Amino acid sequence: MVQRGRAPDAKTRTCEFWLEHGWLSARFLPGANVELADARENLETTSRLSTGSRLAVLVDLRQVRSQSSEARGLLAGPEAARVSRAVALVIGSPLSRVIGNFYLRFNRPETPTRLFTSEEEAGAWLESLEPCRGQKLP
Repeated sequence: MVQRGRAPDAKTRTCEFWLEHGWLSARFLPGANVELADARENLETTSRLSTGSRLAVLVDLRQVRSQSSEARGLLAGPEAARVSRAVALVIGSPLSRVIGNFYLRFNRPETPTRLFTSEEEAGAWLESLEPCRGQKLP
């Protein structure tokens, strides 16, 4: 789903972002260690790209190495809920599965969030949400 053939619409220290298919795709860079400052930067980038809408977001966790508890807390809380209306987490490795399950179980995100083993499944879930194109922020 992520268009690897074209340059990202934005890039942070830990993540690349593409607006496509009516949602925002975010792919963590190989070996990313995500700390609180990185999570803040990624949320600011999401907010900038969303241009005032709450978007559905597909997050590819397959290459992430670690995510601090502070970063997970921020991404599960109200700041993230203000810019995202649903989050599909794509996992692959045993490590990304552990991070994804830990996040869902202990951080309890305010935004509807599900784990998927393929981008296609994640995209199908995001497309099933109405409206997929985003909701304007209050």
